[in-house]
Amino acid sequence: MVRSICIVLGVFLLTPVTQATDAVDELQEQVNQLSQQLRALQEQIRQERSDEFAQEETTLPKSHDETENTSFVDLSLQQKSSIEEAAGTNVLSNPWWRNFDLSGFGAVGYYDTGSAGTRGNGSFEIKEASLFVTAEVWDDVEFFMELQTNRLGKDDDKFTRTGEVYVHFHDVSITDSMAVGLKIGRIDIPFGEEYLWQDAIDNPLITNSAAYPYGWDEGILVYGDFHGLGWIAAITDGTDDRSTEENSDKAFNFKIYGSPLEALDLSLSMMTNGAVSKSAIEFGGSHFRPVGVAHQSTLGTSPSTEVDGDLIEINAKYSVPVVGKKTHLALTFGLAKADDSDPLFDRDFRWFSVEPFLEFGKNWYAALRYSEIGTYESTEGYHFDGKTFAGGNSAFGYDAERFRRISIGLGWTPNPHVRAKLEIGRDLYELIDVSPLVPNNGDRSFAGFEIAVGF
Repeated sequence: MVRSICIVLGVFLLTPVTQATDAVDELQEQVNQLSQQLRALQEQIRQERSDEFAQEETTLPKSHDETENTSFVDLSLQQKSSIEEAAGTNVLSNPWWRNFDLSGFGAVGYYDTGSAGTRGNGSFEIKEASLFVTAEVWDDVEFFMELQTNRLGKDDDKFTRTGEVYVHFHDVSITDSMAVGLKIGRIDIPFGEEYLWQDAIDNPLITNSAAYPYGWDEGILVYGDFHGLGWIAAITDGTDDRSTEENSDKAFNFKIYGSPLEALDLSLSMMTNGAVSKSAIEFGGSHFRPVGVAHQSTLGTSPSTEVDGDLIEINAKYSVPVVGKKTHLALTFGLAKADDSDPLFDRDFRWFSVEPFLEFGKNWYAALRYSEIGTYESTEGYHFDGKTFAGGNSAFGYDAERFRRISIGLGWTPNPHVRAKLEIGRDLYELIDVSPLVPNNGDRSFAGFEIAVGF
């Protein structure tokens, strides 16, 4: 009896176990079948992508320097879009810190100008230091701010200040086939070419040209291109005072540039400044202002409180590669007029510069720059400072007829972020006939060593 009960219980207990084992075996078989199907599908996808890749390689041309062993990887538009979205390129959805870009440069060195210049005893200096902050605020819209902690060796009397500060619209549609860029705020005055390379990290020499036209001003700037010609137009306050206007007059700029030949770059800049007591634009280290104001004039002082100014400059740069090295010749010629209400104090100016540049060796270059500016009238003087070494404004006031600068430099650029420069040169002044001052040209030789870095 007991034995029969045990047999019955055994059968009853073993039956579910057997059924469960059969279910597991059936499930495992299904998993194996699904795995085989998945492997087959993966192999089919790999084969299709391989065929597409081979087709792209046969249809897409290789670049000039590609070899047979160079691989080419191309992302489809859909793939690229998804990757960019994953990386967080949407300005509005990004965390704030992803929309910022920080850069800057600085220059330090040793400078000696002779006893008549601004560094008569020779000195170690922080010549320039600036930070640039760019913030993306919307599609094709950014905010830019330049923070100048040191500017052109004026560390003793220049506080930290902003340079350019503007909102930049990169792509403003005018018509279906035309778009322009737009800047609103404090901008570099788009006159000439030197304002584009005036920073120490971009300037091949330590000094600037004798004329050195540049300036910042508040206003609006528009740029674009027309049939291969680039153009820039700007309307600004015209005054040296920051974010302040003296009267209703405005300054107007127009610049066109292009390359009629592959090796030749040309530009033409025109500007009218309007009536001001002191212009935003500088040339020769000085502003448009009535003769005798702020600096003594042997010929007397203008009764006017404001003057009008007009400028024009032509630039040419011819570049020729020599065994893979950079070589160019840059030429500049400019004219300007200060129009006083009293014709006796009108002034006409001319300036020019010649700059040959030659790369040699590994990361080395040599540059020569000859430049001058003047009224070229023995009875009409003006103030030409010769930033930042000559100090002509304080030395001669409005008695300078002509200012010349010649310099030669040797440079080393081990990488795009470092530039070391050695320069020697001389500044020369000629004064109007009636001036009682002596130019002391023999004491205006200069030399300097500078390291500029950028990031």
